[in-house]
Amino acid sequence: MDASNVYQPFPGGDASAYGLTQQNNLQPELAFFDPLSAHDPLSALADEAQNDCAATLNLPRTAFWNQGTPIQNHTSQPTGFGWVPALSDQGSDRQQDNSDQAQIDLLTDGHLGRRDILSTQPTTSTDLLKLNQANQAGPTDLNTAQTQLDPLTGDTRSGAMGFVPMPMPSIFDIDPDLLSYLGERAEVNNLLAEDRFDRGQSTGTETHYNFTIGSGFSAHEGSGYDVTDSFHNAADIGTVAYRDDKQVIGTVGYRSGWNRDSNDYFSFYAGKSGNFDLSLTGLSANVGLALYDEGGSLVTWSNKWGTQDENISTYLSEGHYTSRIYSHNTSWWNNKGATAFNLNISRQADCFEQITNCLIDDSSVKNATLNSIKLDNEFSRDDVIGILKSAGDYGSVTNTELTDLKQFHNIFSGTMRADIAGLSKKVVFGDASNDHYTGYDSIVDDLGNLESGTSTQNLNLLIGKHMLGTDRPMIHTGTYTQAGGTLEIGGYSAGDIDQGATGSCYFLSALAGTADKKVSIIEDMFTDNGDGTYSVRFYTNGQADYVTVDSMMATKADGTYLHADTGAGDAIDGVVADHNELWVALAEKAYAQLNESGRLNQEEATNRYGIAGDEGISWGFTTDAITHITGLNSSWGNASASGVGVNNVSSAELQTLVNSDRVVCAGWGGHARTIMSYDEVTGVYEIRNPYDENHSSLTHAQLISLGAQFSWSNS
Repeated sequence: MDASNVYQPFPGGDASAYGLTQQNNLQPELAFFDPLSAHDPLSALADEAQNDCAATLNLPRTAFWNQGTPIQNHTSQPTGFGWVPALSDQGSDRQQDNSDQAQIDLLTDGHLGRRDILSTQPTTSTDLLKLNQANQAGPTDLNTAQTQLDPLTGDTRSGAMGFVPMPMPSIFDIDPDLLSYLGERAEVNNLLAEDRFDRGQSTGTETHYNFTIGSGFSAHEGSGYDVTDSFHNAADIGTVAYRDDKQVIGTVGYRSGWNRDSNDYFSFYAGKSGNFDLSLTGLSANVGLALYDEGGSLVTWSNKWGTQDENISTYLSEGHYTSRIYSHNTSWWNNKGATAFNLNISRQADCFEQITNCLIDDSSVKNATLNSIKLDNEFSRDDVIGILKSAGDYGSVTNTELTDLKQFHNIFSGTMRADIAGLSKKVVFGDASNDHYTGYDSIVDDLGNLESGTSTQNLNLLIGKHMLGTDRPMIHTGTYTQAGGTLEIGGYSAGDIDQGATGSCYFLSALAGTADKKVSIIEDMFTDNGDGTYSVRFYTNGQADYVTVDSMMATKADGTYLHADTGAGDAIDGVVADHNELWVALAEKAYAQLNESGRLNQEEATNRYGIAGDEGISWGFTTDAITHITGLNSSWGNASASGVGVNNVSSAELQTLVNSDRVVCAGWGGHARTIMSYDEVTGVYEIRNPYDENHSSLTHAQLISLGAQFSWSNS
């Protein structure tokens, strides 16, 4: 067949309506076959020359099949531990002290040459706000920024928190705070504009056309099957889902010379198990409708008398199916078996979809929810972000949209991953951490919980804060840059930990002890989201408490980690851009972000690493950190010779703790460490310093002389 003659305009149709043209089909009219068999034993194919002809005409489906235009149709506490920042010599023993259905046009979008699920229609995003810093970590040197006032304490922060503007003409100045403010918002908006979060696709009925057009261009069987003429050459009309129906308008039974078009086959993919309806209407002759599974076995059929509509309603599992329209009664009173037809295939709403229709009122939130469960009944992270995003489609969140988001979470959170449910709850129902947004510039801006009237921009910031990890902790120097590496390399161990520029020894010691004694907790602590972000699980108030962090890390001017990174036994800070083991840095960063909630028992509930004892996560209680990491209750006690009295720990008692699988930490001189093991022969405890150097081997008597204090998990 000449490919240039394949598509022919259908007379009287619009410019996008095309008929299916097929040639050289020479099946004799009276050949006998089983009308409900998917494979017709055509005698004409027995001839070798005719088989050759058939092979020649079996062109790719894209050359024959046209998709037309659719129609719309926690007692007392131990001493806290931290780090004296002035003692920053890494080579010395560091000391610390205490302190609606719309139209779709899929004319050119389809997988016509194979049985693939049709991809969703691409959408066009609105123009995005673009700044030079929009998708960067912020300024290259925050130390050169203007002096800022700490918005939480009112104290002067000399040069650590600004944003360096690009050189500009002297006739005007750009406020660096404003520039970074806009950049942070552009960062979140650009992320949310990615197609993976789009759940606003239109739905409706997609229409295809297949006509018998004139002599010599008839869609009939013969020595050379064309699209629609046999089971194996069925035309693929795509995926059928709830609100995504398929329609074929065409003709069957018409002659071309001595031959006639007796069968039309149309394959489709049932995108999700459910009840499917097939109807054949607009008939002027007695024709039948049959349905086959992927292997060609008959599922069911409809063959009513006369010109009655044919209907099939049946439950189908997810998979490929083929519908067949057959016309074999060529009597004069049956219009010689020739008729136009309208084939419709649809899936009924399942339980989740019915609930959504009933309980979600806003059209945008409803549409996003239904699109998220079109092909399964699970809500992925991208699904949930898309649904949250949909509530800001007209500049702000209405009361109806807010109510619908709460309704959605109450109904469907049980179908989500635990971290997704917990994080989206903070967006929808509020959280103490929502009061502020820090972003990448270490300047704290007001935000607030989601409520009726919240702007789309603030909704996006809440999504970015909890679901995308864009609200990074405040840092006192340096900038954020993209870290290289993977979550872990060769597993998790205490030796992976190297403390950085904040007084987080209490946290890192507890983390090391957990990795040493209860590594499965660390393994389950992180969920890789596959896009450079991670969900990190802690426990507060007896419940799992999740934080999302991205891979942007606080970086010094020399490109090395400013805060905790992977230990290598040399206490040398790693280069952020190198191939690193990220889990330690991610955990500390997530802990700093979670601190803003006020649930970590720190003096200052801010999203901040901090240096002084009242800043962010700098200085804290090891007992708290053990519980936050493991979810287990914890206790503390002082090194004591006898162990008599409350909160005194004898040598025998300490040996029992260390020789168990409990997390055990020790602290003296304002610095926390992890007790790794006990040697019964020497009576020495091996104690790890979170700075990845200057570790200790001490007896119980030596620990008493140091005034050591212990913290441990109760199980």
